[in-house]
Amino acid sequence: MLDHADWHLARLIAFLDTAGIRDNTLILVLSDNGASQEGGPLGFVNAMGPYNFRPEPVPEKLRRLDDIGGPDSHTNFPHGWAMASNTPLRRYKQNTHGGGIRDPFVISWPKRVSAKGELRHQFVHASDLAPTLLDLIGIAAPAEIAGCGQMPIEGESFARSIADAAAPSKSSPQYFEMFGHRGLWHQGWKAVAYHPPGTPFENDKWELFHLDRDFSEIDDLAAKEPERLADMVRLWWSEAEKHNVLPLDDRFGARFAENATRFQGARNNFTFHAGMGHVPTEVAPDVRSRSYTIEAHVEIDDAGAEGVLIAHGDATSGYSLYVKDDFLVHDLNIGGSHDIVTSDRKIPVGAHRLGVHVERLVRETPPAKGARTGVSAYTLLIDGEPAGSLQTQLGFHTLISWSGLDIGRDRGSPVSRYDAPFEFTGRLLRVTVAMHNDQKLDGEGVGNAEMARQ
Repeated sequence: MLDHADWHLARLIAFLDTAGIRDNTLILVLSDNGASQEGGPLGFVNAMGPYNFRPEPVPEKLRRLDDIGGPDSHTNFPHGWAMASNTPLRRYKQNTHGGGIRDPFVISWPKRVSAKGELRHQFVHASDLAPTLLDLIGIAAPAEIAGCGQMPIEGESFARSIADAAAPSKSSPQYFEMFGHRGLWHQGWKAVAYHPPGTPFENDKWELFHLDRDFSEIDDLAAKEPERLADMVRLWWSEAEKHNVLPLDDRFGARFAENATRFQGARNNFTFHAGMGHVPTEVAPDVRSRSYTIEAHVEIDDAGAEGVLIAHGDATSGYSLYVKDDFLVHDLNIGGSHDIVTSDRKIPVGAHRLGVHVERLVRETPPAKGARTGVSAYTLLIDGEPAGSLQTQLGFHTLISWSGLDIGRDRGSPVSRYDAPFEFTGRLLRVTVAMHNDQKLDGEGVGNAEMARQ
């Protein structure tokens, strides 16, 4: 990944040089959060399998080590690598200790920034970036845009520290909160609390660190400076109220299950017309843990027409309904494991409805971690009549790939065993998706999967 980023950053710089605008271009390189803990103790080569209750045993992980980074991997490293990545900082992404929130930040602007290869040690938060950019180009933040009043900018410009290594850090305090984990930086000090999920917030143990002297948060001064700590905790509550952090909510699975319905609400019927573009997963039909029917309305003039009717996902996970060698095919790809059903007869020339009906035969709560749950029947349909079926324990119990949905082609890394985009060569008129109202999501699983995505 780093080699890929470095290569393309070099391409961009080379273009700016060729265009003669490099010296007056501000370039920022930054990350988001600390190393991920979502890989668990063993990590994943393709997390799309385990998140959908298809186990990935250690022998399989070892056998597939060289697949990491390839098109059929969706990898997350184990805790050991996460700890190594965050060294010398404590804890991980999702937490408010240094391991969760410290990130690299590099700035280059030859015409305006004379410093090269220098370090800055002032405290800077992501919320400070926008006011800094506005400060650098001399523009005030608008009070409204197109008649809509704007929220106040929370951060504080750090432009002065770019030119002056001795400039002071921001004067305003900076709060942190994530699933009940809390933190506050102020005047070189940091108060931070790790929150065990489901426990009372008042039981959290607050720690105190003098970051100007203790970058790694090793020396807890809470017992030596109780008054300073109490003042900072009170300040955290004040900042949290000011910035709409309250009420605190440490729920994990429940919050993600609620968010899962945010984009689509109660919508259960979709119609996609020929020629439409790519559809992001967030607004594509949510076929997880439910029964549904897909039908493509096509016209086939000549035998031999083939290609994708609908595909959602990529080589790591997804489903595809397509025509090949005059047969209708459906591929359910869960973590690179393919359950494929092919029609028991060829599709004749003419106008047809080609589809698949998925029926959840067993509806139960998720089992022990790593085990499979439920059985679903996949029945191919030609003009509404069954044309082949299979039953499988595999399914989208927790998530489907974030790569999105395509009609009439498969734009990304292919879901099934064909060469993408495998565009349909007949006439595709439209595709309909009708979902049954029997969805029951595992919020904890959805949450883990969504956090692994970030």
